[in-house]
Amino acid sequence: MTKVSVIIPLHNSEAYITQTIDSCLAQTHDNIEIIVVENGSKDQGYQIVKSIDDKPLSVFQITTPNAAAARNYGYKKATGAYIIFLDADDVMAPNKIELQLKALSKKPKGFIACCAWAKFKTNTKEAIITPQKVWNIQNPIDWCLQSWMGEGMMIPGCWLIPKPIIDKVGLWDERLSLHDDGEFMCRVLLASKGNVFVENTVVYYRQVASSLSRQNQSYRAAKSALEVCESYRKQVLFVKDGPRVRQALAYNYRRFMYEFHPKHKDLLQQAKQSIQTLDVKNLPLIGGENFKKLTKILGFYNALSLRDSFKKVMK
Repeated sequence: MTKVSVIIPLHNSEAYITQTIDSCLAQTHDNIEIIVVENGSKDQGYQIVKSIDDKPLSVFQITTPNAAAARNYGYKKATGAYIIFLDADDVMAPNKIELQLKALSKKPKGFIACCAWAKFKTNTKEAIITPQKVWNIQNPIDWCLQSWMGEGMMIPGCWLIPKPIIDKVGLWDERLSLHDDGEFMCRVLLASKGNVFVENTVVYYRQVASSLSRQNQSYRAAKSALEVCESYRKQVLFVKDGPRVRQALAYNYRRFMYEFHPKHKDLLQQAKQSIQTLDVKNLPLIGGENFKKLTKILGFYNALSLRDSFKKVMK
């Protein structure tokens, strides 16, 4: 029976890790190993996992408070033919692995599998699945382009990835503090032969209040986000070029500017220059409907300045 490794980075998630591990142990596919890597927590999560006496479960500690580093450490310990990177507060439906393996068995080697995901706070029964356009896209480049243009996304735990693909593209980029999952999965997707969306199963994404929104506006986070934009550009243009590709890449840079303007002016200038070098006509609109209308009248950069001035007045 095919072995699957579930790798879970654990950081200050003592309240949720037991439910996450239980969802792994409840899988209808029997041959799994669960690898938990605690990374610099200040709570009792590590002790909680250590107290769980179950053979397929291993727990390790590293000192770096970095989820990418924890995932990479866990991957080096993994012995499964397929890999799942599951967050420490998310929950898999019991049939998730079984159905994904079954779907991949009908495809040539080199395909990856994903599934639906749904948000919840305390009870998974309250979660509502909202289908997204990218879920059913099989072509890897099309998947990336549509996702970047706002047509949907996947959380890490949804994917089931053959180990040889990760061996080929390399591990998670530990330098990144924001959008590291997108950067990693872009490499995985482009190295795959295609994506299979598996119906009738789901991964539940827990909505947890945190201080990440403030951290995500830091210079480090902004630099990480811009580096991911550059990585997307390098990866995709190596495989395919054309107006549609360049539009999606320009959209990434515009989204970066929309999120971080007016902070970190040097990074904003880099993003602006990158958009110019893409030489895209009819740049895609971004933001809410009011901002899009403003962009049509004033232009993107003037609309950003006006938006920020309005925010300052309203404080």
